[in-house]
This record gives sequence, structure tokens and C-alpha cells, in this order.
Amino acid sequence: MPLRPSLVAPLFAALILGCNGSGGATSATTGEGESGTAQGSTTGDASTGSTGAETSGTSVGDDEPSVTYFRDVKPILDQRCANCHRTGDIAPFALENYQQASMWGPILVPEIEDKTMPPWGPDADCNSYLHDPSLSDLEIATIAEWVDIGMPEGDPENEPPKADPPPPIDYDIELAGVPFSPTIYPDEYRCFLLDWPALSDRYVTALNIVPGERSIVHHVIAYVIPSAEVDTYAALDDADPLPGYECYGGPGGEEVPRAQWLGAWAPGALGGELPEGTGIRVAPGSKVVVQIHYHPVAGAEPDLSVVQLRTAAMVEHPAYLLPLANPLWMLGVVEMTIPAGESDVRHTFEVDLPSAIDYLHNDAEFGLDEPVQLSMAGLHMHKLGTRASLSVKRGDGGEQCLVSVPRWDFNWQGVYEFETPLIVDPSDSVFLECHFNNQAGEGTVAWGDGTEDEMCLGIVYVSAL
Repeated sequence: MPLRPSLVAPLFAALILGCNGSGGATSATTGEGESGTAQGSTTGDASTGSTGAETSGTSVGDDEPSVTYFRDVKPILDQRCANCHRTGDIAPFALENYQQASMWGPILVPEIEDKTMPPWGPDADCNSYLHDPSLSDLEIATIAEWVDIGMPEGDPENEPPKADPPPPIDYDIELAGVPFSPTIYPDEYRCFLLDWPALSDRYVTALNIVPGERSIVHHVIAYVIPSAEVDTYAALDDADPLPGYECYGGPGGEEVPRAQWLGAWAPGALGGELPEGTGIRVAPGSKVVVQIHYHPVAGAEPDLSVVQLRTAAMVEHPAYLLPLANPLWMLGVVEMTIPAGESDVRHTFEVDLPSAIDYLHNDAEFGLDEPVQLSMAGLHMHKLGTRASLSVKRGDGGEQCLVSVPRWDFNWQGVYEFETPLIVDPSDSVFLECHFNNQAGEGTVAWGDGTEDEMCLGIVYVSAL
């Protein structure tokens, strides 16, 4: 997934982005331990990049084939796939060299032609986004032709030069908990409550998360816990005898969650900068909850993931990362029900941003009575979700699509950065729509943190003008 350093890449992507196994979401959820272990043992020696003497390609006379691995295919795989499909990472097989690519080439074609790989949920007809890892039609055709003509290796000397890497980011705060080995299969969500070291207000302007054991870390979300709420989260931590505490869905703590999002990471994503000139404030006395979604794998080492942050004393445009959902669903006052036997259940929620900011931030710096800039948006549901969208309804009656995911996949979620940010006025509202399929279910499903529950959540990144 060819992402420049930017927080939208990890926001997870949730969430997100261009890596998975040969069977779409299946490789990230079921059987991954066996596949991942086998891949490591069978392709580990090949991961040095040696191509050996054999080639499965063909040529016409002495001419080089029309498509070769080194000249045409390797640059695509390196840029779009190998961030996740590499030895020791969460994808079940590597695509780092010729042996690996030619072994798995035939099963790549249907995945990329169906646009299941690289995983990228947003509909291009809704909006235009930065860092889209999707393969172009030409790239898809190139790989398909390479497989069709026998996957010729070509001359290593013909590989195009790699692009220069971006300059490193000077992170000034590093947060880490203690090593942890997940044991709940196939998914375990664990939260770690970490101290915030700064003694004065700081604005987070860049974030990077480094998984300690990449084979089991599916995604990571960091939340800011204001000082007034620290005791509530500390009680959750103290009540669990293991490091951290179990926390499917969110960091927990309040009857109605008001967790302030800081940032996130998903496999294949590069950490990096928030939109230029913006930053999220963290006050002294706060703590940070790091939620990690694990896919346990037999034989994996304990994980010790690290959160790196670049901060500044001031920014030009303070910002918030806002989760948007109906509080009445969370309280059970209004049931967000998905009855058994129903194949398309729709739930919606509409809110103006001043109300959302006031609800989530008691000490709001901006956004209560003036326009804001909206530059990123995302969605979150659980496993019954089928499609969802987020849009701005204008006070004058117009509507603008922010993000639409027509084929929902729980394993690949994200917050996506717009090519062109937009201004949202106090008279505008944000409209959230989620669709669910419970046709095979045995009972009604409602809002909740558990795997058997559901959510309908929008995510927007807004900053002061």
C-alpha cells in the first residue's frame, strides 16, 4: 500500500488498507496461524531476495517477454502489496521476491481483478481520497498478463529504481506498556492505560505505531483520556489481573462512551503526519489508552507495541477526531435492533458538529459556533455490517458525500483523507447510514461492544479555520 507518511494511512484503517491473504478477509481471521507459520518456514529462505537460476517465464526467441517480474511486476507488488505480504507480517504469505510471487501469482489475479486486494473500501464515486492503494486498470492488466504468459522472471538489472523514502519524522514522545500474549481466538481486543509524560499542553501533529509482534497485531487505536476520567479507566485496568484489560469495540469506562480519539494503525500503513498545520491537544494529567486488536497465532512472541508521537506547543489549527453515533443507542433508550431473519436492516443518525464537539469535549477550543474544516472521514461497524455511508447535509438543502463503503469488511476499516477538504457550517449536519444483514442469525442483535453485538459509527477529523 503506497502511502506517504500520513495519519490517514493508519487510521483505521481501521483500520485499513492494502494487505491481506489469498482469501480476502478469511486470511486475516481464520486459519491465519497455520498459514502464517507455514509461510514463514517455506518462504523464509527465499526472502533474501535471491531469485535462483530457474525461471517459469517464456520468451519469443532472444527477445525479453512483454511482461517480466523484475521490470514490470515487482515494482507493483513492492508498492501495493509487500507492506503486509512480507515474512513475519500479518498476511499469510510473502510477496518479496520472484519465488514467492511466482508461487502465489495464479491466485493473485482473481483477487486483484475483483478489487478485493489491496483492500480499500471507499467508493470513488463518493469522494476522492489521498493515499488510495488500489491498483490501476493498467497495473491489474500487467499482473494478469504476466501470469497468463507463464510468469517470466526477466533480468534483475531491468528493475526500475526505487523512489526515495520520505524524510524521517522527529518523534518526541514514546509510549509502551508491557509484553502481552493474547489467548482469545480468533480475536482479542486488549486495552493498555499508559501515562502521558508532558507537563504542559501539547498538540499531537504526527503519530506512528510500531507493533512488537506483527504476525498477531491487526490494528491499534490510541485514545486520549482526560484527567477527570482517568480514575474510571484505572478501575477497569485494576480489575483485570492480566496486563491491561479486555475491551472489544472501544476503551470502555463510561455508560455512554465519550472517548477522544488520537490516532491509529493498521497493517501495511505508514505512520506519519496529520493534515498540515493541525494537531490534537493532550492536556497534562491525561492518560492514553492503546487498544490493540489481536489475531492470536500459535508460537508467536509476546507483543509490545509502541506509540510514537510528534508534538508541538502550538498549532495553527487545533483539531478533533470525532466518533459520531446516536447516544440513545448506547444507553438503550432507542434500540438499534437488527432482527433475526432480516437481510437488510437500515439505521441512521444525524447530528450537527457543534453538538458533537460540545458533547465529546467539555473544554472545546473551537467548533461550537463557527465553521470548521473537515478533512478525513471513516466508518465503523461489526460483522453484520454490509454497507455504510457518511455525508454532509447542507443547511440550504444540498448534500455532499464524505465516504461510502459499498462492500463492508470488518477486517479492513479506515479513516480516509480527502484530496480536497471541505468547510462545514454550524447549520449543516452530518448524516450516518448503516446497513446490516442478520438473515442467518438466531436472535435480535443490538448496539454493544461484544463480537455478537453491532455498532453504527461515523468518524470525522475536523480542525479550526
